[in-house]
Amino acid sequence: MAKPQIQLVWFKRDLRTHDHAPLLLAAERGVVLPLYIFEPELWQQPDASLRQWRFVADCLYELNLDLTRLGQPLVCKMGDALSVLQALQHTYDIQAVWSHQESGNLWSFGRDLSVKAWLKQNHIAWHEIPQHPIQRGANAYRNAWQSQAEAFFNQACLPEPSFLPFCQPFEALPANLPLPPPLVAHEQIQPGGRSRGLQQLQRFLTQRVGQYLYDIAHPIKARQNSSRLSPHLAWGSLSMREVIQAARQRQSVAPDVHQRSLTAFISRCFWQSHFMQKLETEPEMESQCLHPATETLRFDNVHALDYLNAWLSGQTGVPIVDACIRCLNVTGWIPFRMRAMLVSFATYQLWIDWRLLAPHLAQRFTDYEPGIHYSQIQMQSGTTGINAMRVYSPVKQSQDHDPEGKFIQFWCPELQALPKDWIHAPWEMPEMIQTQFGVMIGQTYPKPLVDLADSAKQAKAKLSAARKDPQAKEQAKQVFEKHGSRLKRNRRTSVKSPAKKTRNSVPDNQLSLFGDA
Repeated sequence: MAKPQIQLVWFKRDLRTHDHAPLLLAAERGVVLPLYIFEPELWQQPDASLRQWRFVADCLYELNLDLTRLGQPLVCKMGDALSVLQALQHTYDIQAVWSHQESGNLWSFGRDLSVKAWLKQNHIAWHEIPQHPIQRGANAYRNAWQSQAEAFFNQACLPEPSFLPFCQPFEALPANLPLPPPLVAHEQIQPGGRSRGLQQLQRFLTQRVGQYLYDIAHPIKARQNSSRLSPHLAWGSLSMREVIQAARQRQSVAPDVHQRSLTAFISRCFWQSHFMQKLETEPEMESQCLHPATETLRFDNVHALDYLNAWLSGQTGVPIVDACIRCLNVTGWIPFRMRAMLVSFATYQLWIDWRLLAPHLAQRFTDYEPGIHYSQIQMQSGTTGINAMRVYSPVKQSQDHDPEGKFIQFWCPELQALPKDWIHAPWEMPEMIQTQFGVMIGQTYPKPLVDLADSAKQAKAKLSAARKDPQAKEQAKQVFEKHGSRLKRNRRTSVKSPAKKTRNSVPDNQLSLFGDA
């Protein structure tokens, strides 16, 4: 008896039925088997976490409801992708595999190479369709990227298939999946699912967007007034195209006071694909510095592991840093400004190599997306060669964005008694004041691991020396040609006299979501 012919749609980071080209195109060509593979090895990678899986599981639940409504439930399998596909081939005549392109970590890159080789060997076509304006191959043409992105996001969002013929009943995953343990005892993670993503999008565009630019860096207010769409975009319960188009539609009718915030939000949506393009072009950036001159720069820190452990547990002795990492440990989210400050402090003042902290941070982010993650960490660490050094002053960040110290007091309860005059830099308190408030530095709260000013000065000097080498400047030009943004920035600050450019200089027009550090 002939095996049933199927078009296999492999869901990965695209957990939706709307604006899903692989699903729609496969449905036009035959009977669709929608497949999600739980890959145990993937979820044991150092950048994976239980909180991420819980978000994915919520999305899978709703994805199955949507597919069932169309006629064919989701089929979930556990195992390595190659074994699952081989087993399905015994039951079905797989005409083609359909999926979105994935710009994942090195593990998923290796998995896809193995799957591609097996499919080719078995004469099965694999149609990988972009869901972002990302070019594949090492020779991606950066000069035309912005216009290509505009064209991509201006395309109409694709509808669901009108109907999926029934092929196989819903197949659930086992109850006891081999998952990593929770990072903390009582995680408070944003729930997933497309319906929640659509609600977040609607509420943001109609109710919260007015405060977006004012509160985006605020560690408390950003939780309410930023979009909170990042995990939905990272795991694909919403498509970036539908979010951008919804924002533009809202902008066409929104009051003047919301226009600037909507423009800024749409711009940030574009930057997601810009960063993902970097990883797609150079997958090795997960483990290698983009700028070769910085490859071994931080290898001289004999305290790196001790500092890393203190940083991860929120015991650095710097309140805003400790509050941010403790918040992230529990909730899986902090605003971008605080993320940047955390990485800057770890890699400059503590002089920790970014590769030591990258997987730990990835685990903690519910919205972990490899392309954004590794691009941003290298940028904030100064290892790209094409971005300005951003050495954040944690005390200034604390005073600017948590002036009353309420965020610190919530996440560092041992400091609750301190007034705002002392809470940002409690190590400066005289012993008499420490006794008065019951906060003893080095006893009830740790003293800073390093002198903040001296460590920042030393870090800047080391990185500057590495960058000044003529060979390093030439390397930086090569990084720019491959990865640099071609957009020109309009600065609202006062115009300064242009600095003299050396023959090997790199344009200083790379992404800066915020102002001075």
